[in-house]
Amino acid sequence: MRDQGRLVEWLDDKGYGFIQPNDPNKQRVFLHIKDFARPGPRPIVGCALEYIVLLDGQGRFRAQQVTYLKASQTGVKPKAKVPPPQKYSVMQLACMAYFVVLAVLVIAGLLSGLVLLLICLMNAASYWFYAQDKEAAQLGGRRVPEQTLHILAFLGGWPAAWLAQQKLRHKTQKQPFRKVYFCTIALNLLLILWLISPLNSLLI
Repeated sequence: MRDQGRLVEWLDDKGYGFIQPNDPNKQRVFLHIKDFARPGPRPIVGCALEYIVLLDGQGRFRAQQVTYLKASQTGVKPKAKVPPPQKYSVMQLACMAYFVVLAVLVIAGLLSGLVLLLICLMNAASYWFYAQDKEAAQLGGRRVPEQTLHILAFLGGWPAAWLAQQKLRHKTQKQPFRKVYFCTIALNLLLILWLISPLNSLLI
């Protein structure tokens, strides 16, 4: 059965992108330039496509026998208005509050500035590793171990990990991974509480 959707992401230099089906409940579909049924113009973001969906060896939905659609052939009407920007989510507020609290603790002398620097480095590393794992998943390369991503999150990189999940659309629907991820957030907060408590015998 053929499906319809629009191209929402396209990396022309790499020759692949992603289709968002007209049904918003369906996941995005991977598209490679060689999957078009016949030669044609280079794809551009926003173009309407018709295709067959298959599940490839990497467990992702992939489009096959892709063809371009004219406006009269699409099953949805163009939207007249752009939806208003969404308000901050709970996780966005939590990430911002996390860094504000850390900064306050450093200023108050309850937490070492080196700890804050380490956490910033963990966030930079966390986003980078998520991006590498996303690219490896798309191209069939060597994946980043999930344990590495969880360790970075536990060491304070969980805000960047959440940002990478949302921006890169990666690891957002894998439930076992998501459960462990939220556990690493709780453990990191407990670690911060221990560092500022009298029980901390370390010189940090």
